[in-house]
Amino acid sequence: MAVKVVTDSTADLPPELARELDITVAPLSVRFGQESFLDGVDLSSDAFFQRLVAAKELPTTSQPAPGAFLLVYRRLLEAGHQVLSVHVSEKLSGTLNSARQAKEQLGNAPIQILDSQQATLGLGLVATAAAKAVKAGASLQETAAAANEAIGQVQVFGVLDTLEYLQKGGRIGKARALVGSLLHVRPIITIKEGVTHSAGMARSRAQGIQFLLTVARERAPLKQAAVIYSTTPLEADQLAEQVRPLVQDGAVMKARFGPVLGTYVGPGAWGLAVQSEKRDSLS
Repeated sequence: MAVKVVTDSTADLPPELARELDITVAPLSVRFGQESFLDGVDLSSDAFFQRLVAAKELPTTSQPAPGAFLLVYRRLLEAGHQVLSVHVSEKLSGTLNSARQAKEQLGNAPIQILDSQQATLGLGLVATAAAKAVKAGASLQETAAAANEAIGQVQVFGVLDTLEYLQKGGRIGKARALVGSLLHVRPIITIKEGVTHSAGMARSRAQGIQFLLTVARERAPLKQAAVIYSTTPLEADQLAEQVRPLVQDGAVMKARFGPVLGTYVGPGAWGLAVQSEKRDSLS
């Protein structure tokens, strides 16, 4: 029985990469007033950020219903597959709970569900690590082991223009300590044990890029790396080119924050996700 990897849209995986690695992505939803959109399906990042900047009130987000996961799991199971389903930190979203509820309705079906303890491309790198294991012929247990190894090795850092969106969206976590101390500086955040934390501050975009490069260099050689941005592709390109020599296979994934994560990071944000065996000693 072949193994199939399922994740959710907060992984911010480029659609072409998800197709290449045969990763099924369950979309969350974002709502502007009475209008609801499926993340990455009904609303592009370009259109989303245009609306976000102009909106008087922040959009709201919601997890997939258990029924959405039930449809995905049944389709894969009926095709004779086993399923590894890895999702955004349950401390940041109810998505994992929806997946668990769906699994419970399927009894002893061959489905394993994992909490990545991450979001955005932190989750994305965990999902791709699992999918690469499947491509190499891994069993469900071996695929879960590869994902769990990645969970222990992945870190994600983001440089934001402001904490306003995280704060208003209720996802600020332990980065709250930075609120009130940021005058003409950019907050740098990370995710530890599934919760948002402060990682520092940058007084300029160049200083923010330098911080992320230091993160990459201290953890090299990197098993995987990815850069992400909301509205500033030039910073992402610059960062990707400088990180590339530090990655074992020379590949750096580049992606854009989707509408759900974009709701919390806002415009002008960019970040770096890395997988390295040096994570624990330097976190």
